[in-house]
Amino acid sequence: MSVNDTFAELEPDFFCENGVLRALQSLATFSYAKEISELVESDTAYRPQLLVILGKIGHPRYAYFISKFADREPLAVAQALGEIKQPSGIPVLSRLLESANESVRWTASQSLILIKGDVVVGSVKLRLRHPNQDVSTLAARTLGVLGVADGLPSLRNLSQKAQGLRTRSLAIAYLGQLKDLKSKTIFLAGLQDKSLKVRTYSIYALGFVGKTSDIPMIEASLVESKRMTSSISADREALELVDETTRETLEQIRRKSGQEDGRR
Repeated sequence: MSVNDTFAELEPDFFCENGVLRALQSLATFSYAKEISELVESDTAYRPQLLVILGKIGHPRYAYFISKFADREPLAVAQALGEIKQPSGIPVLSRLLESANESVRWTASQSLILIKGDVVVGSVKLRLRHPNQDVSTLAARTLGVLGVADGLPSLRNLSQKAQGLRTRSLAIAYLGQLKDLKSKTIFLAGLQDKSLKVRTYSIYALGFVGKTSDIPMIEASLVESKRMTSSISADREALELVDETTRETLEQIRRKSGQEDGRR
């Protein structure tokens, strides 16, 4: 398990265990929308999958219908409203961006990015000062992906001044995903942080902006991380995370370096 894996796990796959519904998602057209919406309203165990399919094939007006299920099926609604890409879904997605469930927050953010536009930007900006810093950090990332100026400065501030180690670590990871070269000094400083989590996410971030000259510092951070850990189970899991993340980061840097050499 690496940091990259933890982000991959946030991406919902509603059809991994049902080939029939996966086929329906691939083949269904708008002509099936009425029947699917009727099934959604029935007492079916497959409502989440059907909502996502409806988001893919439905007329824009179905955004209102899908939104009605936000309290019962928040993850599916977050995904479906991104599929349908209608501004009418923005208020519900903005509310889901504040969910207590991390996967729901992430999916709502991804859907807001797909819809984009001034209304999305205005709504997300309101979450930059949310009392839950995980929400404000994700809001800043959303703005960063959309190219809005407020995003990166907010993430840089959170990466250094956030109260919780989790929030600091996520801010660092998001800055890496956004390939923010101005934050490279933050990532390098993070290699020596007292927190193993911050170190791990700093190593992850360097996979996006690091160079081969940074490899010795990354490797030294891994060695020191191993010294920091004790024999208890939680620390072994944390060490596995930093170990696998370091391996992937070094591969990423070397691969990128090889590609750059090939273009010269």
